[in-house]
Amino acid sequence: MNRLGWVFFLTITFAWSWHGQAGEADDLQRAIESGRQTANDLERRDDQKAVSKDLQVLRMWLDQAWSLRSQEKFDEARVILDACRAQGDLIREKITTAKLKAQVDQKEAELARKRATLERIKKALEDAKLQASRLEGGV
Repeated sequence: MNRLGWVFFLTITFAWSWHGQAGEADDLQRAIESGRQTANDLERRDDQKAVSKDLQVLRMWLDQAWSLRSQEKFDEARVILDACRAQGDLIREKITTAKLKAQVDQKEAELARKRATLERIKKALEDAKLQASRLEGGV
C-alpha cells in the first residue's frame, strides 16, 4: 500500500508539472499569435510606409519568441514578448507621427498656394491702382 501511494503521488506530481508547462506554453502561443496579429494590424495602418523596418524587427522577435517557446525556454520567451509589446507601442507612435507629419505637409502646401494667390492679387491690385492713377492724370 505504501508503494502504491508513492506511485500515485509521483504520477500526480508528474501530471501536474506537465500540465503547468503545457498551460504556460499555450499562454505563450496565444501571446505570440496575438503579437503577430498586432503586427499585421499595424502594417495595415501604416499607409505612409514609415515603419516597415520596425515591423520587420517585431516579426523577427516574435519568431524568436516562438523558437524559445518550442525549446521550453518560457522565461526568455516572456522577456522577448515584453520587448515585442514595447516595440508595438513604438510603432504605433511612429505611425501616428507619420500621419500627423503628412497632414502638416498638406496644410503647408495649401498655405503656400494661398500665399501665392494673395501675392498675385496684391500685384494685380497695385497694377490696377497704377493704371487708374495714369488714367486720372491723363484726363
